[in-house]
Amino acid sequence: MTDATVDDPGAPVFFLSYSRPDRTRSVGPPREPNRNVIRLFDDLSELVNELIGSPVGGEPGFLDLGRGGGDLWQKTVLQAAGTCQVMVCLVSYPYLFHSTWCPLEWDVFARRRVLPRGGPAPGGESAIVPVLWTPFEQALPPPVAAVRMFTPTGLPDEDWTARYLTDGLLGVARTGQTAIYDAIVWKLAMHIQRIHGRYRVEPAVPDGVAGLRTSFREGT
Repeated sequence: MTDATVDDPGAPVFFLSYSRPDRTRSVGPPREPNRNVIRLFDDLSELVNELIGSPVGGEPGFLDLGRGGGDLWQKTVLQAAGTCQVMVCLVSYPYLFHSTWCPLEWDVFARRRVLPRGGPAPGGESAIVPVLWTPFEQALPPPVAAVRMFTPTGLPDEDWTARYLTDGLLGVARTGQTAIYDAIVWKLAMHIQRIHGRYRVEPAVPDGVAGLRTSFREGT
């Protein structure tokens, strides 16, 4: 019988999935994440470390830095997506409609079995956490629409949630709304803590990318 309380001590608590236009180029390594993604990752890592702690000898989060490319890079990303406990996805138009690697990361995680850690767990919650990174007008593709978008509650001002939903987290950060950004990132870290405390996602690392989703459009 599977022990739903024991985690892989070397696995990251959360995986930060984001879009980069050249992630799957055949020529040259992918670019590193932009400074805004790195800022969010660093802030989240600090807070999650305070709330949960870090894996032995590692950091609480995983961010694909895209260094080197090739098979080793691919295996590293698949290992993290197949063992982390929470998948945080920075949803944007490029993430949904231009990337081939983002839906693949999502698919790796979505195929894993989610178990309550003890006793009945609340229904309707997913260990995938879509965060509105930038606003867009298009309808969400079905796989993403099926998962509840992260929406912070209990902020100091009711208008702060509306600003996040209008501008996205990147927009809030880029327009100098530091207090709103900090409060939302804290709520996101607490949401990661809550999911981690209630559920365990069984590890399942694919051998390669064959057969995995490369688009959020149905049938691909």
